[in-house]
Amino acid sequence: MPLTWNAVQKVYSPDPVEFLAAAEGLGLQWPIDVFEQLFIDHHDDANFANLVRFIDWESVEWREKQLSGIALRRVGVPRTYQYAVDEARGRTAQNGFHDEREEVMTHWHTAKTWMQSPIVVAGDLFQTALQYELIVGFTRLGNILGALDRQDLPESAAHTIWFGRQGI
Repeated sequence: MPLTWNAVQKVYSPDPVEFLAAAEGLGLQWPIDVFEQLFIDHHDDANFANLVRFIDWESVEWREKQLSGIALRRVGVPRTYQYAVDEARGRTAQNGFHDEREEVMTHWHTAKTWMQSPIVVAGDLFQTALQYELIVGFTRLGNILGALDRQDLPESAAHTIWFGRQGI
């Protein structure tokens, strides 16, 4: 029986450690950052739940992976979230990267990348031919794309993502 979004949400707890422990009891063995971004940050997001409803989360394996700006330009974005990417991209392309949080700006100026890795899955989890599908981090991707458009970043610069794929 697949471990779906709804099955994981049934054991939801507002305490992240307690929620992760309950999800691990269902069979998930995930990095806490991935778990929080998917199941806690999007807990009450009906659009997101609809997007990921058919994925068998128990079979997904996660690893950190580096993608260049060139590869990030080819990452698929679900139609529902394309506007968020386009808006962030346009704003950054026009005005440069800006965030009101000082720690984000400090990190950007030193690392030239995002603070928290977005969540990307293999296209076959959505039964598409795309190699990569972004499911969390739409504004982050838009900011990087805008910075690439401005040539504030080299296309070859590597950016870390969390990459999920069907386990072997």
